[in-house]
Amino acid sequence: MEEVNANNKDKKENKEPGRKEKTGDAIKRLKKGGTDLSLRILAFTIAVIVWFILSITQYPTVTKTIKDIRVEFNMAGTAAEEKGLEALNYKDITVDVEIKGMNYEIGNYDANDLIATVNLDSVTKEGKYMLDIDVRSVHTTDRCTVVSVTPETHEVEFDRITQKTLQVTAEAPLITAEDGYTLKDKTVSPAEITVEGPKKDLDKISSVSARISKSKKISEDTDMAADDLVFYDEDDAKADTSKFTVIGSSDYTVEFQVYKKKTINLNVGITGAPQDFDISSLPMSLSEDSISVITPHLDEEAQEDITVGYIPLSEIDLKKSYTFNVPVTSSEINQTGTDAVTVTFDSKGYASRTFSIDSSRIELSGAPANMDTTVETQRLNNITVYGPEDVVAALTDEDIYAKVDISDIHSIGSYSRTAVVYPKNCKNAWVFGTNEVQIVVSEQKMETDSSGESGTNSSQSDSSQEN
Repeated sequence: MEEVNANNKDKKENKEPGRKEKTGDAIKRLKKGGTDLSLRILAFTIAVIVWFILSITQYPTVTKTIKDIRVEFNMAGTAAEEKGLEALNYKDITVDVEIKGMNYEIGNYDANDLIATVNLDSVTKEGKYMLDIDVRSVHTTDRCTVVSVTPETHEVEFDRITQKTLQVTAEAPLITAEDGYTLKDKTVSPAEITVEGPKKDLDKISSVSARISKSKKISEDTDMAADDLVFYDEDDAKADTSKFTVIGSSDYTVEFQVYKKKTINLNVGITGAPQDFDISSLPMSLSEDSISVITPHLDEEAQEDITVGYIPLSEIDLKKSYTFNVPVTSSEINQTGTDAVTVTFDSKGYASRTFSIDSSRIELSGAPANMDTTVETQRLNNITVYGPEDVVAALTDEDIYAKVDISDIHSIGSYSRTAVVYPKNCKNAWVFGTNEVQIVVSEQKMETDSSGESGTNSSQSDSSQEN
């Protein structure tokens, strides 16, 4: 009876209004009802409620370290961007961040819940900056405090990116010319190069070369592709090219221009000398016997003889000197550096004497036919002869002759002509000065016989008698 009453009592207590059902009883009741899914949902809900209550009551705030947060770098809208600055050496980095906040808000934070950025507010001109790294939560409503950032700053260099155009020179120390030739010039195509990079670094570049490393001997114009481009600073030290970018083509060709070496032998001509005179006997010397030139005409001979000028024999008194320009063509280049040649005479062992010539030793050549020619000059005085001392000493007046060429005369009249005066049968003595001879050309006289009829002229009679 007591057990029944007790059970009845329990049932009554359970059914009393306002009495709460125990959790265990509820679970038993649900199980008896076969609702397993509902049980799971209820269990999860209870667990969340318990965690929330514990978070608020037992652990209201917590600190947490999140590692490897990627730092974003963005210059859009900054003063640095407006002034045309660019970051030169920035590399992506990550930071470790310690945060503090409510456990229920930051407890599950990872790297995706935080944003790290480089603060560019202080960047206003070129230079290096230690920039702060700012970190914040992506959830604007969360009460998250950043305790520390490691590292706190990052060094970044800023400069303006500009362009610079330079002339390209050739650098080919092992390219040489064959014997008898010379490298006249080396040119590069294209002749210029444009590079882009930081202004501070571009300002240090002073030159650029297209370099050829190979070794070769050439005897004609040759083109070769450059192996690489080498940039130099003002001290001729190689510049760091990692910060530049070549604009346009990076392929360059070196053009080698080859000239041929040539020797020009110089000499001076003598005019007005008698036929038998030995010009080589003159004590004449040149300040330069030859010069060296280079020419683009590769098929020319290596030796060439050139007469730089002429000297009349009658002007040589062993005292006067003569200067002549060296004739070099516009395409040739004088390598000697001598533009003129001076001619002098050595008077040692030479002497001069004065002689006279009468008309009997004045000869006419080239007289016009059918005309009479007469030498009016009776005597030529003060004829000065130069030559070796022994030769001049042995000469007499009878050894001195004069010859006058009148082949240009074709009509009667009186003429003055220059005579070529010379010691006869003497190859190394000569006459200084000029001598004028007066000549008369007239009609040929006709002879008459005893009957009064005209006959042949005297010269014709003499000729017939001789025959």
